[in-house]
Amino acid sequence: MAGERRGVAYDISLFEDNAAIQMSSADKKYKKKKKSGQIISISQGSSAKAQRRKRNPVTIFTVSLLTIIAAAVAILLVHFNAQLNEINNSITLKNKQLAELNNLQAQYQLKIDSKLTDEFVMNYAEQKLGMVSANNAQKKFISLSDGDKGEVISEDSSDNIFTYILGAFGSAFK
Repeated sequence: MAGERRGVAYDISLFEDNAAIQMSSADKKYKKKKKSGQIISISQGSSAKAQRRKRNPVTIFTVSLLTIIAAAVAILLVHFNAQLNEINNSITLKNKQLAELNNLQAQYQLKIDSKLTDEFVMNYAEQKLGMVSANNAQKKFISLSDGDKGEVISEDSSDNIFTYILGAFGSAFK
C-alpha cells in the first residue's frame, strides 16, 4: 500500500483537466494541412474564438471618449473644490483681520475720546489759541416770525406766435 500511495501522489495527470488534454491533441491535428473537400471538426477552443464578438472601433472610441470626459470632469471637480476651499480660507483670514482692526480702532477711539474732553478743548483754545467764550453781550438774536413774507413771481410772457394763436382760440371759446 505504501508503494501505491507514492505512485498516486506523483501522478500529474490526475491534476490536469481532461478538456485541456483533449485540446492540446486537437490543436496538433489542426496544424497538419487538410485537403479541400474534407469535413473539418472544430474543437471547443476554436469555436470560442470564432464565436467571440469582434470589437467595433466606433464603440471602443466612444467608450474611451466617455471615460476621458468622465475623468476630466472628476479632475475639474476636485480642482475647483480645492480653489473654493482656498478662497474660503482666505475670506476667513480676512474676516479675522477685519475684526482685529475694528477692535484696534475702537481702542484708539476710546483713547482719543478720553484725552479730548470738553475741559481739555476749552483750556487748549483759551491758552494756546487765545480764544474766549462768547458772553451774552456778543450774542444777537434774530426774530424770523415778523420778517417772513411770501411773494408770487409772475412769469414773463414773451410775445411770440404761439401766444397769439392761443389767445385767438382762447377768446373764441369763451
